[in-house]
Amino acid sequence: MRRAAIALLACLLLTSQPATAWQAPVAHPSLLIANVDLVELAPSDEGYDQGADAARTAMLSGRIRAAIVASHKYRVLNHGNADGKPPHTYNDCKACIADWASQRGADYVLVTWVQKESELILMINMALIDVAHPDQPAKGGSVDLRGDTDDTWLAGASQMLDRTLGVAMTP
Repeated sequence: MRRAAIALLACLLLTSQPATAWQAPVAHPSLLIANVDLVELAPSDEGYDQGADAARTAMLSGRIRAAIVASHKYRVLNHGNADGKPPHTYNDCKACIADWASQRGADYVLVTWVQKESELILMINMALIDVAHPDQPAKGGSVDLRGDTDDTWLAGASQMLDRTLGVAMTP
């Protein structure tokens, strides 16, 4: 008798719940992520280790991309090598970068560049451009770094990624 009462109560509870409509999965905006660019502003006679700089920009590009993919906030586009390098720099032609991203089917494009003043003073800059509205200000900014190491580059990029996209970069 007790089991029958519990079963009846369970049936009543299940049938008294309002039906919920099927909901389509949330469509995430598409994002094209340009490889990190290095802008050396120091005199050419400084003689920086270009191999180390190239390795750091590649490392940063990979870490930024991995963090965004892991966040599931965007559908990251990658059609091959042509998607890594915009035809212009952000400071030269923001609209050209938006056109480049639009041609690849992106809703947004993320551009990151490191300005190297010296081995002591660097800046990491990040800009998120809405491809449909390239005339509007990009979301992003800049962070100043002291020290030319993997750790400082990662710390700066991590801070910019959090500020710009709300995405955490794991250590």
